[in-house]
Amino acid sequence: MHIKQALLHNTGWKIITMLFSFVNNIIIVRLLGAASSADLFYTLAIFTLVSTFLRFGLENGIVYYSSKYPKRTGSIGRFIFAVSILQLLLSIVLLRYFIPIGNQFTLIWSVAFVSSSTLIYYATAFYHARKMFISINISGAFVALLQTGLLVMFYFSDTNYFIRFGIAKNINEAVLIVLAGGILLQLIFLFLYFRGANRNVLKEASPGAGIVKNMFRYSLVNFAATVLMFLLMRADFYFVEKYCNDITLANYVQVAKIGQMALVFPGLIGGVIFPYTVNAEAGFAEKIAFLCRLLSLVFIILFFLLLVFGKFIFTNLLGADFTLVYKGMIAGFAGIFCLAVNMIIISYFEGKNKQGVILWSIFISLLIILAGDHYFVPLYGYLAAAIIFSIANFFGMIILLASFIQTTRIPLKNIFLFRPADGFIFRFWK
Repeated sequence: MHIKQALLHNTGWKIITMLFSFVNNIIIVRLLGAASSADLFYTLAIFTLVSTFLRFGLENGIVYYSSKYPKRTGSIGRFIFAVSILQLLLSIVLLRYFIPIGNQFTLIWSVAFVSSSTLIYYATAFYHARKMFISINISGAFVALLQTGLLVMFYFSDTNYFIRFGIAKNINEAVLIVLAGGILLQLIFLFLYFRGANRNVLKEASPGAGIVKNMFRYSLVNFAATVLMFLLMRADFYFVEKYCNDITLANYVQVAKIGQMALVFPGLIGGVIFPYTVNAEAGFAEKIAFLCRLLSLVFIILFFLLLVFGKFIFTNLLGADFTLVYKGMIAGFAGIFCLAVNMIIISYFEGKNKQGVILWSIFISLLIILAGDHYFVPLYGYLAAAIIFSIANFFGMIILLASFIQTTRIPLKNIFLFRPADGFIFRFWK
């Protein structure tokens, strides 16, 4: 698939999925309330961290080496299957003995969420390496629609049948089952469809010791970057939870979730860029610069809409307890934009196997957040956390841009200033 079609399909279907996810988030908040939803999302963040550690960056190693050696896709897949069995057993041990899941979740559904969250990254990686973006995004949108239907049923029904029939012990676990079950359903479809569509590349007996070794080396470096990025996105939760009340934490969690939704667009662009960059010529960097210009224009429009309509929209959608979301979004918007640009450039560097600068950028950003939140959140609350988030990601962007400009010789103005000469936004494909 040509990169034009890949970006169009990836963008269109992911926007649909994002809209369903946004609706799901609103329903969950309305269903559980501010304090209870904060507990749920905080626990899910812990589960996501466990999944991140279990993967140790293998998904990007899959994309890189399956793109570079497409005939080894089948053998790499069998190797990943064996690794996944070990990860499943490890998740059971971690959640049973080391990770406190409290009284709201049972072990089986906690493991189901963690394991499915891990496997969906692997499945997505194989699809990205084969540039099969349509099927994975259509299935994701369909599953999100099913989840929306179930959550709506929970919200308007007096009786939750998950609880009544003993499937879930409480409403929080019922929500978890909907989220985990949706991922598992998508995984089944993706496995069956991929196997049927790629029989010609699924016959290799062994990936070879060299590829396995290099894939682990690549993945471990990427794992370090992934862990640092996870902490970068959520470290401020710790300080807000420690120094602010539950209502403020619930508001800040929603600021973070809305910010993450704004990052879906650059994230899905980055997911397309990565496999195309692996074997790309030097001129491909011009496409990266164009996408950064386009992203800058989109975020300027989003910021204007946020200023004008944000206060009304957030309060009416989320409820009367979420009056702090608007100010938090204003304070953290610059950080969301910088992180969006970073994701595009990071995807380019991952495809070029230049991960050192990625690690350095994220590490410096995380240090700024930890130091800044430690000193200023106790004094100024959640707004300090949002402002420091913006400052930290700005410095991370500077580090990435300096390396990108040095590598590609593309001027800084060509990265941010959308020019009349660009014409129609897809001219760069010609």
